[in-house]
Amino acid sequence: MRKVIVSLALVGVLGVAALEAKTYATVNGSPITEKDLEPLTQANPNMDFDKLPEQEREMILNEIINQKLALDAAKAQKLDTTKEYTSALEAFKKELLLRAWQQQQMQNVQMPNPSEEQLKQIYEQNKDNFIDQSGKARHILVATEEEAKAIISELNKVRGRVEPKFIDLANQKTIDPASKQQQNGGDLGNFHRAAMMPEFSKAAFDLKPGTYTKTPVQTQFGYHIIYLESKTEPKTISYEQAKQMIIQNMQMQAVRQAMGEKIQELRQKAKIQINK
Repeated sequence: MRKVIVSLALVGVLGVAALEAKTYATVNGSPITEKDLEPLTQANPNMDFDKLPEQEREMILNEIINQKLALDAAKAQKLDTTKEYTSALEAFKKELLLRAWQQQQMQNVQMPNPSEEQLKQIYEQNKDNFIDQSGKARHILVATEEEAKAIISELNKVRGRVEPKFIDLANQKTIDPASKQQQNGGDLGNFHRAAMMPEFSKAAFDLKPGTYTKTPVQTQFGYHIIYLESKTEPKTISYEQAKQMIIQNMQMQAVRQAMGEKIQELRQKAKIQINK
């Protein structure tokens, strides 16, 4: 009996030891353990922190220490009780909950299972959409066609390089939220032609570098004037390369349709009053 008790006691001690996380450092008496490294290990699942070179481990630990000191300072100043913090936290919680709901709905979506023949037919009928090409451009987004035409008229008066004038007008006139806030002259950076709305991509990649669209380009967001800085040579994507893209696009359409139907179902059951 005594041996059993001793054995159980040892198991208890070993169990507690196993539950104790390894401590790598302390900050004002507060330990930094393996749990603090979890965001890093989750982002790099194959990484073993203990096997990293000493200099790299020290660099990571010092970054975590700096973050902890800053967080402690923020808490000491009670920044986590400010209106800005609590409002942002509530907004984040709503967004997280919405994502969780969307993920749950996606699990119930009947995903399409197209045959090889159907996939090949889609590819042949939409070859213009399967072009590997990227470009760099700027744009000015406005609400009406008349505004777009007025901006194009101003650009047409420019003699010499038009880009500086385009940047100036973009900063003044665009309603694109990101461009307006950043005042970046409508810079879209580098993008693949498949990443943009089809009508926008066609207009942009039909341009020669250093030129702009002479007629407004309409999308669901409004009317665009596009200035193309550069573009790569177009290459047609083979069927084998495009096959997975087609399947993914069909799956996305199925998800969008299912989500739309679910939202309509919720709206029909809800009591909605829009005040005018």
